[in-house]
Amino acid sequence: MNKSYIAPKIALKKLKTARSLPQNVYLYGATGYGKTELVRQFLSGRKYAYLSCEELPWEDVSPHDRIVVIDDLHRLKSEERREEILALAEREDVWLVLISRSPVPSWLLPRYVQGGFIVISESDLRLGRGEITGYLESLGIDYTEEDIRYLQETAEGNAYALHHVALRMKEGLHPGPALRDEIWDAFANYLENVVLVGWDSDLLEFLMQISVVDAFTPELAAMISGNLHVAALLERAAEAGNFLTQEDGVYRLRPVLVQALRNRALKVYGTERFKDFQYNAALYYEMHNETVPALRLFEECGKTERIKNLLIHNARMNPGNGHYYELRRYYFGLDEQEIEDSPVLMAGISMLYSMLMDREKSEYWYEKLKTFATAAKGGVRREAQSRLAYLDIGLPHRGSRDVLEVMKRIPALLFDKGNKLPEFSVTSNLPSTMNGGKDFCHWSPNDTVLAKTVGPLVERVLGRYGKGLTKAALGESYYEKGEDNYKVMALLTQAQMETERGGMLEIAFAAVGIRVRLAVLQGDLQAAQELLDSFQRAVKERHVTQLLPNMQAMRCRLALYKGDMDAAVRWLKVAPDEDVEFCSMERYRYLTKVRCYLARGEHIKAQALIEKLRYYGEQTGRAYIRMETGLLSAITKERMGGPWQEEFREVLKEAEHFRFLRLITEEGAAVWPLLQKEKKALLEGGALDKKWLLRLLTETEEMARRYPLYLKKRGATTADFHPTALQVLRLQADGLSVNQIAQRLGLKPDNVRYHTKENYRKLNVSHKADAILAARSLGLI
Repeated sequence: MNKSYIAPKIALKKLKTARSLPQNVYLYGATGYGKTELVRQFLSGRKYAYLSCEELPWEDVSPHDRIVVIDDLHRLKSEERREEILALAEREDVWLVLISRSPVPSWLLPRYVQGGFIVISESDLRLGRGEITGYLESLGIDYTEEDIRYLQETAEGNAYALHHVALRMKEGLHPGPALRDEIWDAFANYLENVVLVGWDSDLLEFLMQISVVDAFTPELAAMISGNLHVAALLERAAEAGNFLTQEDGVYRLRPVLVQALRNRALKVYGTERFKDFQYNAALYYEMHNETVPALRLFEECGKTERIKNLLIHNARMNPGNGHYYELRRYYFGLDEQEIEDSPVLMAGISMLYSMLMDREKSEYWYEKLKTFATAAKGGVRREAQSRLAYLDIGLPHRGSRDVLEVMKRIPALLFDKGNKLPEFSVTSNLPSTMNGGKDFCHWSPNDTVLAKTVGPLVERVLGRYGKGLTKAALGESYYEKGEDNYKVMALLTQAQMETERGGMLEIAFAAVGIRVRLAVLQGDLQAAQELLDSFQRAVKERHVTQLLPNMQAMRCRLALYKGDMDAAVRWLKVAPDEDVEFCSMERYRYLTKVRCYLARGEHIKAQALIEKLRYYGEQTGRAYIRMETGLLSAITKERMGGPWQEEFREVLKEAEHFRFLRLITEEGAAVWPLLQKEKKALLEGGALDKKWLLRLLTETEEMARRYPLYLKKRGATTADFHPTALQVLRLQADGLSVNQIAQRLGLKPDNVRYHTKENYRKLNVSHKADAILAARSLGLI
């Protein structure tokens, strides 16, 4: 191989293994991953036959050829040539290397299943950190650790992209958003002008048409394109290149390919025809109640007259099912008169402002609706009255103190007059009824009595949205107070069964969420995981997709109990960004993020997010969030060396008032150090019920023993390490020796040993393997 060539390590290792066995190779990856160049470099200096499926007909393979490379296999349509390849694969005297842009095609699968090939996939071809730095150094290009980190995250190991970056870095530029956009555009242009033109015209037309959306089902693709042969076209697309993925029936094209297809579609079809495809997609989304993409596409294709109707339709849904926050730009774009003409829109705007914690504007639109209801007649009046009742119960900024009195009035106000309450979400898609759409902690001290006296009324008022609610809420209240586990389990399973008789999966999720917490408390993480898996299957089957984000957050919490930081980091990549905008509907995911920040030692980020959540809790009178944020804040401050004792005692005092245990004990290893420090003062102080406190201490200690890695206090962060020390760690992880690291970094071996020793000290380990493992768990490498 050429000395200046940097080979992808994993792919090269597989290629060497295949040659030594010998075993045939099937190598595939998208454009730009250096497939052909890898094989060419590996075989340099050897005699081999090279055939390309883009250059048919071939000359016959010589009987003397012992190595045969067949490139561009994704272009091969000839059955005769396919038979020839299969025959070559059978020959023991020939080492066959097949190169393609797509995974193993159907016609080659039988041979592959028989063990006929070693597969080198696109992931094997991706250039890792070591290859990227080696390539830049071979070109004499200076770089920073931030440059490498950015390239790893954005270039996806693509050799074409990295080569383009290297050329621009030689000119003095550094990796960043501007350079990324430049390379993205260049790659999209390359795909449009070199790759797409080689596709069959009918396949290209189909993909250009469906490129108006980022993801699609076969039904949506048929609606957009009007094509009756979608299944066959998707099969051909899969074999044309490694650019199409499918999960749960939803297909996605690579984003850069989508851009190339859109660019070409606008040139081929023109703007108006392109908008027709967008309109077709928007109609499909509208018919399937997918409001957000429907509105976006109606706006893009200029069909603005349909926007108001969609906004009214969305406002008829509760915040858990609707998309108030995502669509706020459209709602705020309506004229005031347009809103005043519709009681549904007035109620929706009032709810939206309340969600945004703007009490004044929320109450302004509530009063507008109230005035409208007074003057209206007939069905419009009944609609307005039902919306007012809905707001009386549901407005977040009003808290939950008066909810019971409102519910008592509803039968006479609505039902006796033939009205009904609009759809209502008790949970807001959170795995809780007590801390869901509203905070009902103040009901907990009298939970059993309220369940018997008020439960039937609440379920009647809420209709199918209330099925199973009473038992789910009672089970949760019992759980929080540490009452009999069998009683808790019985109530929760009964609640879940009631939801199956015409109820809502949102209530079932609340019941399942507490069952998951109970399993964790009992030390059975496996059972918790299996329970969540089973429920997720039901959620997907019934397409209640709004529950999935919080279910994934719950999975992340389970991972934290195991100390699985890789899973936590993966989840953080899809978690909502509180620094872009704070959305109160994301509070469960935000509280999960706080725990991830603590586990990663990112205390400043944790405290900043805690303060946002604390403010929300104060504005909406939510006792549970007040206690939870106070507890997490005390843990954070204790780790940072700040004053935490007073805040911690206040949380304990309020939790003891409600008789809540699990809010605190579930934090196990994270809160146990605080309890140990305060134990003597708490026991001797007499401010807390001693029996409650002793149980709290016992249960928390047990949780800390069961899950010692939960939010484990990290002894080191990136800021604790010199950049060179981090480079040494990363190169150790790549398998380099002390002398190799010294040569790579231009250091003396003694300097490398010094950094290694300091790294071990900061990571509290004694060996290289432990250091690498610890560094990875902390996100340092």
